Amino acid sequence: MLDDVAKGSRPTRVHLLQHRGKTFVTGLRWHPLGSVTGHMKEARQYGREHQLDIVAIRRTPGIIQAGFVARSDGVTKGMYSLAATLAGQLGDSWIAAWKTETNLDQYALVAVYQGGVISGCDMIGTGAEVRRRVTQQRSRGINFTHEYLPSEFEMGGQPLDIEVLLQPSHLKREYRLRPLVFGLSKAEVVQLITLGGLIAAGSIGWAQWQSHQAQIAQEAAFQAEQHRLAELDRLHKETGVEQPPQALEHPWAKRPSAAAFVENCSDVMYQLPLSIQGWQFTSAVCDGAQVFSSYKRTGNSTAKSLIAATHGHFSDRPAFFDEGNSATLKSDISIPAAGDEPLGEAIDMLANLSSWLHGFSQTPTLKEVEVAVPVEPAMPGQPVPPPPPPPQWKLFELSYATGITPADSLAGAPSQGLRLREIKTEYQTGHLIWSVIGDLYAK
Repeated sequence: MLDDVAKGSRPTRVHLLQHRGKTFVTGLRWHPLGSVTGHMKEARQYGREHQLDIVAIRRTPGIIQAGFVARSDGVTKGMYSLAATLAGQLGDSWIAAWKTETNLDQYALVAVYQGGVISGCDMIGTGAEVRRRVTQQRSRGINFTHEYLPSEFEMGGQPLDIEVLLQPSHLKREYRLRPLVFGLSKAEVVQLITLGGLIAAGSIGWAQWQSHQAQIAQEAAFQAEQHRLAELDRLHKETGVEQPPQALEHPWAKRPSAAAFVENCSDVMYQLPLSIQGWQFTSAVCDGAQVFSSYKRTGNSTAKSLIAATHGHFSDRPAFFDEGNSATLKSDISIPAAGDEPLGEAIDMLANLSSWLHGFSQTPTLKEVEVAVPVEPAMPGQPVPPPPPPPQWKLFELSYATGITPADSLAGAPSQGLRLREIKTEYQTGHLIWSVIGDLYAK
């Protein structure tokens, strides 16, 4: 009944589900559209930017949403979006999962909240993956009106009768996928005008307090989803690899790799002169976004001479302190995120990293730090969400000081789960002393 879409050797999240001669597609990338009258133009622009050329459009009184997929995933027009088909029948707030094959550990999952398909919840996965995704949605404080879950999940709810929902008599034209083409057809223009008139007429009665609260909640949900999608797009562009939705829950996915951090910081710090017009170098700190270098005035050197000598070589004018006898110079840097990666067992990762640094006669400190999971704020008019589940990973703080440059002490070091927070160097009695602070993420 279930066919995986072949796409060379590259894994894909898109799957095809066959039922009574009809083909249903899962794994669409759902994106809210902000414009009522220009939503197709917005959809085409998004499709061009992400190389996605087939779409399903969902319109409800509260949201306009597009589900995107690529023709290269084996999808053609006329197939049906599984999420759109179910959303058109089950309403605006529900989550559903069901087994796709009797003899396979393979389940489908679709979730809709406030009329919109939740990003990352139009998928096929193993029972463990789908159960984890259901738990994630509950931890976000979402209270679904209906939950259709298999009894073997032991998570409550009731089983879904997918056979009834997918029968041909229940399928509508609006559930079909269609190609993204340029320009608007006459039918689309008429539909947009009609939709605009209906929305304008409906807005007259939108003054009641309860409706106003619902509008605020919907806008908050829309903005939150826009932010999540923007973060995923940023990670995709910086890493060059499409990131899974759970990458947003992993702090290491959003931070630069240790190698990139060392390289970009070193490129600036190694070029800093030890003296500028009589101002002597004392220290420099790199936090991944800026390098702050400090200099101290000697002899008859002046602030004016330092300003003139550094003009055009740093990101800003010198910042003076210590009654004008010291100054800080700033250099801006930009380091791309490393993206998501699997983590190893803590005992192995700690042993590998500490052993590497011991080989350079270093004495690193690696101490476990309690992970504070951020609590999702309550949506306007909604109850406070339950506390999130504890993370499935551990965090260790790394720190050490050395006379060896980080480019030497960390070159080739075990870097899985390692992210740096700060590199600092101080000039002491004719030598540079380096200190490194970072985080090691492990299972």
